[in-house]
Amino acid sequence: MTWQKFLYGVLFIVVLPGLLVIWAVAAQAKVTMPLYGSLALGGVFAALGLGLMLTGMFELWRLGGGLPMNAFPPSRLVSRGTFRFLPHPIYTGFVGVCLGISMMAKSASGLWLVTPSVVLGCVALVLGYERLDLRRRFGRTLHLLPPDDDAVPSTVERIRFLLLVIIPWLALYEFTIRLPLPATRFGFAFEDHLPIFSWTTLVYESTYVAVALAPWCARTRKDLRRLMISGWVAMGVVFPFYWFVPSGAPCRPLLGNDWGTHLLSLERTIDAPVAALPSFHVLWAVFVARLYRPRWAGLCYVVAIAVSCITTGMHYLSDVILALAIAPGLLEPRRPWEKLRRVTEWFANSWHEWRMGTVRIINHGFYAGAAAFVQLAVVFAAVGPGREWKVLVTALAGIMSAGAWAQWVEGSSRLRRPFGFYGGLIGVGVACLFFGERWTLLAAHCLGAPWLQAIGRLRCLVNGCCHGGPTGSAIGIRINHPRSRVTRLAELNGVPIHATQLYSIVSNLVLGLLLGRLWISGCPLSLICGIYAIGNGVSRFVEEAYRGEPQTPMVFGLRLYQWLAVGTVIVGATLTSLTSPPPPTLNFSPNDLVLAMAYACIVAAAMGVDLPESNRPLARLT
Repeated sequence: MTWQKFLYGVLFIVVLPGLLVIWAVAAQAKVTMPLYGSLALGGVFAALGLGLMLTGMFELWRLGGGLPMNAFPPSRLVSRGTFRFLPHPIYTGFVGVCLGISMMAKSASGLWLVTPSVVLGCVALVLGYERLDLRRRFGRTLHLLPPDDDAVPSTVERIRFLLLVIIPWLALYEFTIRLPLPATRFGFAFEDHLPIFSWTTLVYESTYVAVALAPWCARTRKDLRRLMISGWVAMGVVFPFYWFVPSGAPCRPLLGNDWGTHLLSLERTIDAPVAALPSFHVLWAVFVARLYRPRWAGLCYVVAIAVSCITTGMHYLSDVILALAIAPGLLEPRRPWEKLRRVTEWFANSWHEWRMGTVRIINHGFYAGAAAFVQLAVVFAAVGPGREWKVLVTALAGIMSAGAWAQWVEGSSRLRRPFGFYGGLIGVGVACLFFGERWTLLAAHCLGAPWLQAIGRLRCLVNGCCHGGPTGSAIGIRINHPRSRVTRLAELNGVPIHATQLYSIVSNLVLGLLLGRLWISGCPLSLICGIYAIGNGVSRFVEEAYRGEPQTPMVFGLRLYQWLAVGTVIVGATLTSLTSPPPPTLNFSPNDLVLAMAYACIVAAAMGVDLPESNRPLARLT
């Protein structure tokens, strides 16, 4: 056991950091994002991160009776020291070290590629393994959120809001305003001629103070909990919107020499005129105003902030209106989630079939066909004219490999014709290598793959494959259709289970938009392929942890597909370091849509038409 712990420690203390450095050096020429920070600032981040790591490790050894090793975990749950403020100080510190060293080395790849990947990897490890492992071993985990009760929040809980909400928001905002994206101004012509009242800058900037003091304005833990959830959900919704729909602020000229003008000029110097739609100032004002008593005081504050966005010339009217429009959903995210959960549950119980003699047509095949159509249409547009047959060859190789892979991993007398995602991924990748335009073909398939999987998950919902394990009724969906795999194979009829297909849909939509932005921005094809593999691997690792399919084998404490997800991330990191040409311009052609429709019919038949009474190989889908 001692030598195993030694090797495990060497892997994460020596090998992993060394590989991250090699990765950053190899990918340096591929990442052309602007540098941020300085030697001094980087040194501060690295020193603080290292100190946090060492402190967390020491506390695990002294208080937990063990070392920070997932394979050989401590025998006691540690909830004191730094773990009172940050449930995962070692991972947080490691991210700080990566960020600091990237700044010190002036490494764009380290700053914009390696460090974000480390963040995603740490989050995936926590959500996809550690959180569940702690619950199995100790019956509880370290909570980020305060309890949902009417007790007065503790000082630690109030400080935790600053650490877990404000600092991540500042980091994401700094990241966003430095993205080299062309900003579009979503304003009306008359707004460029509105006067600026510089004294209203005090009202506009009061948001910073109000948000910083917000946790001390929360009377109950329930209020603080709702504030934190709203902040996280807003970041998850708004920042991706900033990335995919870049927006700019008005920046009308400042006239005068009074204190208000100087203060507003300083505000503009610090705050870049981007990431304006929707206005986060208005959103924060709405979140904080819910804490105020009486209610009308909070409403007045929201109105004052909304007006100051216009009178200071920091936002357009559309920025304010959109923020007010989405604020109710962000204030009470459970309501839109409940609607989405119900729609997902309806899809999961919507199995329908038609018989034509011995042939059966299942409705979920239509979703598979729609997914294939969208994916191939994207691939055709990405590779350009004259390569249609190559696209079809690689796509057909993918679906055949998906069938062969699933037969090997999941095939049985009850599953005669399954299909597996990783088999399709390998099949397409290998097929692309046989063509001279391998990078273009591979990147084009990566560009279309998130949309293929997002739409294809609707088939999974109806079919019952890729389903989740048991969970609470507030989160889970109930499936009771007798044809679903959930009831036939897993025997979870009517039991609330994780909507893992929905989790996959959301993550793939985000990944698809990100890859589209990278393609339009002219990033190297290898970088696009690598980021797809990293994003897919990270999301699949988490998703797989909450799945409940009985036929998936466990290997060394993880599901087989979690190990494959780890391998996908490693492949993605390798791809980002390779040299490749820039992507061609997207070119949609009506003729390509006909070919995409033909291919979609093949996929729909393969995944939705079978012979249910036959026992021959590949005859039955169920």
